Amino acid sequence: MSRSAPRHRSLLDVAIGALQLLIVMTISCAGVAAAKHSQVLPSPQAEAMELAPCKLPDVAQAVRCGALRVPENPQHPAGRQLAIGVAVVASSDGQKHPDPIVVLMGGPGEDAISAAALYVQQFGTLLHDHDLLLVDERGTGRSGALPCNFAWTDGPAAHLRDLFPPAAVKQCARQLRERADLTQYDYPRFADDLERVRRALGYGPMNLLGGSYGTRAEQVYLRAYPQSVRSAYFGSVVPVDAATPLAMARTADAVLQQLFNACADDGACHAAFPNLPEEFRQVAARLEAGPVNVPVPGHPGSWPLYRGRVAEWVRTQLYRPGSAAVLPWAIHRAYLGDWSPIVDDMASGAGGSDFSFGLFFAITCNEDIPFMSQQDIASQTQGSFLGDHRIREQQAACKYWPRTALPPGYRKAVHSSVPALFVTGDADGGTPLWYTRHVVEGFPNAAVVVVHDQGHTEWNDCVAGMYRRLIESGSANELQGSRCAPVPRPPFKTR
Repeated sequence: MSRSAPRHRSLLDVAIGALQLLIVMTISCAGVAAAKHSQVLPSPQAEAMELAPCKLPDVAQAVRCGALRVPENPQHPAGRQLAIGVAVVASSDGQKHPDPIVVLMGGPGEDAISAAALYVQQFGTLLHDHDLLLVDERGTGRSGALPCNFAWTDGPAAHLRDLFPPAAVKQCARQLRERADLTQYDYPRFADDLERVRRALGYGPMNLLGGSYGTRAEQVYLRAYPQSVRSAYFGSVVPVDAATPLAMARTADAVLQQLFNACADDGACHAAFPNLPEEFRQVAARLEAGPVNVPVPGHPGSWPLYRGRVAEWVRTQLYRPGSAAVLPWAIHRAYLGDWSPIVDDMASGAGGSDFSFGLFFAITCNEDIPFMSQQDIASQTQGSFLGDHRIREQQAACKYWPRTALPPGYRKAVHSSVPALFVTGDADGGTPLWYTRHVVEGFPNAAVVVVHDQGHTEWNDCVAGMYRRLIESGSANELQGSRCAPVPRPPFKTR
């Protein structure tokens, strides 16, 4: 899924549609992996860490950067070491404050430090008396990034059929194995890394802010180090005990219907596309009958475009109303035989060089797909426009990633008394509303806000005000029952 603020339109834009790639894993080596991963490890020790003044793009405030060295595998402390990249945007009052704001990024695979300017602007006056602590999760950014090359340099054929072309995934796994133990990149390891950073910098309990898959990291940290958290913000929460791709098809169907209704209620959109649902049905039927041949920018001739690939593109456009606003026009153009709006957007988003697909695979290929049955897949995808395409693609890709065992009890719902604010949009094509209802059951000291016509991990002035009150008071009590006005939808593209 996912930045926790709108740095990108959807995870397709950042990761070629890669949100929650999941796995069918072989069982043969599970016993050894489980024994290794489930051992009780010592708590991270407080270590010294030096920060030095540094510059981050578009950040005027004083920033200090550094790295904390940690073992890649804590069971082998003398083995390969990782440098965990850290940046601290100091509070503007110049004082040392014990409770920084800590951003936990989504994806999984997004890094935090490169998004510093975004969060400096987002938090505004809160940074007068709070540091902003940015820690690149192991496997991202300055912490040993694990990128994959999914550019269309080998031609467009595989990319117009597969979300993750198997040959490219296989090659990426082989290359990354040469320099990383891919079984050591998960949220429990990140939780330990973050705790080491907190202790090394001398901070007290922190204010965590997670978006999308970053909220799963947040839950893992909360369970491991409950005394190290002062407050928690969950934007478009992802449960630790939900196999995320199972919800994709139904969520996309519901948000697509909302889009159809919004277009029908909008004078300009309805005038331009009065038969939008029927046109979409015919486009899907045309692709169901077989691939259509399309031109691709920069590649001579025509190439087959497949139904599943188009369905996944539509799904990712539905993450936020801003990207969904182009869908009626793109559907209409495809209905008329012009597939260029879809294909051109796919091609322009290809590559994702700043996204760590290796971490994406390492986490999602071990936390979700092993927990889906064939019956679950059939019941949750049948009759949807996406069908089981996304799940089958994920299963195929994750065969190339190593199996790691989750710690005992990892997928049990998290319970915490930490003051928390849950925010979600009812036009979120990435995470369904029931995710929030499910997770908040374990948070008795929480406020929940559902914003009408807001999308995935979006932020607005109303939410910013609530978050400011949470941080300033350290309590969610006064936020109980709070509401935000509906967010106006962006204008639809009609030509």
